[in-house]
Amino acid sequence: MKEHRMKEHTMKNLTAVTMALILGSTLFAGCGSSHENAAQQDASAADSAVTAQTAAAAVPETEEKEPVLNIYCIGEDFKSRVQDYYPGYEITDDDSGLIGNAEVRWHVYSDESSYREDLDALLEKQAGAGADGSDVEMEPDERVDLFIADEAYVRDYVESDLALDVIGDLGIAPEELADQFPYTQQIAQDPSGRIKALTWQATPGVFAYRRSIARDVLGTDDPEKVQEAVSDWDKFAETAEAASEMGYYMLSAYGDAYEVYSDNVESAWVKDGILNIDPHLEDWAFQTRDFAENGYIHGTRKWSDEWRADHTGDGKVFGFFYSSWGIHYTLQDKAEGSADDEDEEGETESAVGDYAVCKGPEPSHFGGQWIFAAAGTDNTDLAASIMRNLTCDPKIMKKITMDIREFTNTVSGMTEVSEGDYTADVLGGQNPLPIYIEVAKELSQRYTTSYDDDLDLGFQMSMEDYFAGSVSEIDALEIFRKTALSRYEELSDGAADETEEE
Repeated sequence: MKEHRMKEHTMKNLTAVTMALILGSTLFAGCGSSHENAAQQDASAADSAVTAQTAAAAVPETEEKEPVLNIYCIGEDFKSRVQDYYPGYEITDDDSGLIGNAEVRWHVYSDESSYREDLDALLEKQAGAGADGSDVEMEPDERVDLFIADEAYVRDYVESDLALDVIGDLGIAPEELADQFPYTQQIAQDPSGRIKALTWQATPGVFAYRRSIARDVLGTDDPEKVQEAVSDWDKFAETAEAASEMGYYMLSAYGDAYEVYSDNVESAWVKDGILNIDPHLEDWAFQTRDFAENGYIHGTRKWSDEWRADHTGDGKVFGFFYSSWGIHYTLQDKAEGSADDEDEEGETESAVGDYAVCKGPEPSHFGGQWIFAAAGTDNTDLAASIMRNLTCDPKIMKKITMDIREFTNTVSGMTEVSEGDYTADVLGGQNPLPIYIEVAKELSQRYTTSYDDDLDLGFQMSMEDYFAGSVSEIDALEIFRKTALSRYEELSDGAADETEEE
């Protein structure tokens, strides 16, 4: 077993403000993150009745001794999906259930730091690496069988020996996975090409724009026409200029477009131990600086009160980049406004129904949760059955989508639902599923690494002084490199290596 070293998720030597931002970023890192768990729990009162014959067929045979299946997860999302949609699941208590004769024990955390600390300790122990380096044996009923990871740290486990190979170890056949959106598997693929985790979610990103502002600026709010006006970054900038002339901002926060750019890089942050800054990320920095100088961007910070208020009917922002889950759970809430958004007269205009979505300049995605089977589990058949049913079965995936508006991970299932009467209130009755499907099919995640979450956040922070005009782009990039290399001493500086070669 090769040594496994988990990476922390903060940059070294940052100010207290920066630390707060990092913690905030972690909370909003993905679909399964804690900021949307409560909303999804409320939405998860689903009817999951199945026939006794179907239930019996779905449950794998188990040993005479009643097995215990331990599932560790951050937030209630995955627990709700299993309880509501796995055929034959029986709830026995808040934190336990039955699948056939197997007892299911839930270990659900609300604090991500505690979750990672406890989970990593258990997985290392289970792999035979005790805290003192000695071999440790665990009783079967204590072993971690399944665990969940948010996208922000999913690569830590994908690139480790702490999770099983979905195909080679669990026996889930490649043809069973063929209906999933490919990008979801690329994120979970280790350097050897083994798929180490699966997800029931797909989280394609779209550009959500205000219909009323689009009519003022472009003379139309039709998604196809608006897409023409934002179909690449040059056209996006032209529309931003037109919006500014009409008194509107194109975007709210400096970081609003970052994930779209970062999803379309042509190289990884780290390769062969060398820190690399992809040119497309520099393109983002240059355009954001240009937007700031020309007044095309409001200059808020994502998830701040000002950013939230920009979503309401009183806001002056043309649009926001959101994922499929963000449209339903976040945009719907933000567009309605809250007490914090009230004006002096105590009234806030709702923008629900005044939004629509189009693809935007480039395909993107935001967040998600992945299911892992832990190395050392004694319940591989049952673990595989849960992963197979909750990520590969289009019937179950369709039901989740129809019940709780979560875009799920089968192409055939989502295509069938998209052809029905699915609509979103916040989008004025638009059916966004065809656009979600188109984006999800185009996505590529070939360059993901375990460094991404830290370096993406650090890069954005390092560029803020550049956006404000207090440092040059070259100086901002140098600050980022020094901070990143201080944080990760095992990396070398690609820029310095290129200079030496010259």
